[in-house]
Amino acid sequence: MEDESSPRDSFWQVISRLLPLRRKALTEKELQEIIEESEQDGIIREEEGEMLHSIFEFAETIVRESMVPRTDMICCAADAPLSEILEAIIESGHSRLPVYEGSADHIVGIVYAKDLLRFWGRPESEIDIGRLMRTPYFVPETKNIEELLHEFRSKRVHMAIAIDEYGGTSGLITIEDLIEEIIGDIQDEYDLEEEMLIPQEDGAVLVDGRLNIEELEEYFDLEIPRDKFDTVGGYLFHLHGGVPETGSELRDGQLLLTVVESDSRKIGKVRVCR
Repeated sequence: MEDESSPRDSFWQVISRLLPLRRKALTEKELQEIIEESEQDGIIREEEGEMLHSIFEFAETIVRESMVPRTDMICCAADAPLSEILEAIIESGHSRLPVYEGSADHIVGIVYAKDLLRFWGRPESEIDIGRLMRTPYFVPETKNIEELLHEFRSKRVHMAIAIDEYGGTSGLITIEDLIEEIIGDIQDEYDLEEEMLIPQEDGAVLVDGRLNIEELEEYFDLEIPRDKFDTVGGYLFHLHGGVPETGSELRDGQLLLTVVESDSRKIGKVRVCR
């Protein structure tokens, strides 16, 4: 009886086919064709093919497309008491939090949970957050994420604050975000499973404002002209000229978008239909 190779073995068989560089330099198109043929022949699974395709897209992706937007950042004020900072760390499940003075546009440091644990149980008057926090690493939101990954490795940092063209905080990006661009979402023990796109019985979909606009395009099989937005929330902000109120309806010529949840700062849930 013929032995069946494991999925891991077949995956690396394709990798070996993609790396014959000592003998011949292949074009990106040829490499993509090898991946597609391997999927069709059943050598690799669909999700493995998607991972390999994402390697090519990785070099063309910028920070703004992968970062956590400013409206979703969990931060703490530089003058916040230790108890408040620890509560934010525990509730968010993050091991690092940006520290700001005045507003999130002025990030002055990064506080690490492990640095705070040394002061557990001590009077808060003995703790100076300013001395504990570490220097933040700033990058432009238009930076290529492949370059950023190399910088993370060489500088031994795991988080960067993304800034926009005016010097304001645009968002934050971590090394986990970069890895997820290749292998997909990393679900750890602190992450909560959340559906970003939920089909409805009437053909509409309920989407999270953070959903990447490309996923909406793929679902409805259409193309949305865009410039400086990458999410559904950003698209609505662009159409409306600001954050629309809950209940607002906007039509772009292809889709009807109804705001289901929003506040003064961000768009939560949106109902989308043709």
